Amino acid sequence: MEAFVQKTTNDWSPHIWFNLHNLFGFLSFGLLMILGVGLRAQAPVGKTLVATGGECLMYAVSLWGDAYKSKDPSFSMEVRVSGEDKGLEDLTEGSVQMAMIARDAVPDELAAFREKWGYLPTRIAVAMDALVVAVNRENPVKGIRIEQIDAIMTTNRGMGWPKDILTWADLGVVDPRWAQRKIVRYGRSLDSSVFGLIAHFFPHQMETRMPITILPDGMAMAEALASDPDGFCMANLVEDFSSLRTLPVYPSGTDYPVQPTPDSVSSGAYPYSRCLYLYVNKHPKKGLEPRLKAFLEFALSPEGQKLVKAAGQAPLSRDIQYLNQFKVTDGLHTDAKGIR
Repeated sequence: MEAFVQKTTNDWSPHIWFNLHNLFGFLSFGLLMILGVGLRAQAPVGKTLVATGGECLMYAVSLWGDAYKSKDPSFSMEVRVSGEDKGLEDLTEGSVQMAMIARDAVPDELAAFREKWGYLPTRIAVAMDALVVAVNRENPVKGIRIEQIDAIMTTNRGMGWPKDILTWADLGVVDPRWAQRKIVRYGRSLDSSVFGLIAHFFPHQMETRMPITILPDGMAMAEALASDPDGFCMANLVEDFSSLRTLPVYPSGTDYPVQPTPDSVSSGAYPYSRCLYLYVNKHPKKGLEPRLKAFLEFALSPEGQKLVKAAGQAPLSRDIQYLNQFKVTDGLHTDAKGIR
C-alpha cells in the first residue's frame, strides 16, 4: 500500500532503514546505545540484555535501562535500531532477548518463530504511541478531522471528505495572511514507525497527492516544518518538538477536538493511538529468564511507566498495564478490583 509516500527523487529509496546518527548527531552513539541495568540477585552477573527493532521504543527502553543501571551498575543493556522486521528475525534466531515493535507480528513471522522454538513469541505491551499532525508553530489552524487529513494527502479521498483540501482556507483559516496559501505536503519513509501508524488508521488503498517531499526521520521533519510555514506532515507522539505544533484532532463523529498528549492518549480521549510492544521468547513451562523478567517488571511498574512520559510517549492505561504484568509474572500482584 502506498499511503502518503511516493518516491520523489531518483536517489531516494523507501527501504533505507532509520539512521540513528542522522537523527541524533549531537549525541554520543555509545551514550545512547549502551546502557546498564541492575537486576535481581539470581541474574547472571555480566550478562547483557539486547533489544533490537524499530525506533519506536528506543527512547523508553534506553531510559529503563539507564534507571536500572543506577540500581546495579554491574549489569548492562544494549539497544540497537535495526528495523522492526530485523528485530523479529533476531528474536527468532535467539541473538537478542527483545524485539521493539510498533505493530503485531505477521503470520509469516509467527510461523518462523514457532518452527524454530515450538511455540509462539510473547507480545508485551509496554507503552502507547499516537498518529499526530505536525505543522509550523505559527500555523493558525485550530483543529483537523481525520477525513480532512485524507483529503489533504490523497486524491481519491477514500474517507469521504467532499472536496480536495489544497489551501489553509480549505481548513477554515480566515486570516488573509494565510488563507490562500497552499499547503505543502511532507511524508515519511515506508520503514518508519510513522508509516506504520498511517497504514493502521488509513487501511484503504490511497492515491497520494503529489508533489510530496519525503523526510527520513523526525529531526528532518522538525527542521523542514520550522523553516516552512505552510508545511504539513504526519508524525508520532514522540516527535512533538518545540519547533513545531501538533494539531488537535476531532474524534470521528464529534465536534470537540482533542490535543494529542501522553495523558489524552493513555485515557483514550485521543483516539488515533496504539500500543507499542516488546516481543520476547517466553518458554510456556519455564517462563522468562530472571534478568529479562525483572527488566520487564520494572518497565511495567509505576516507576517504569513514568519514564515513558519522559521519553515523549504515553504510558499504558492501568488495566492494560496490569494485564501485561500478568504475561510477565503469570500472576497479578494487586487486588483484582484495581483493573476494573
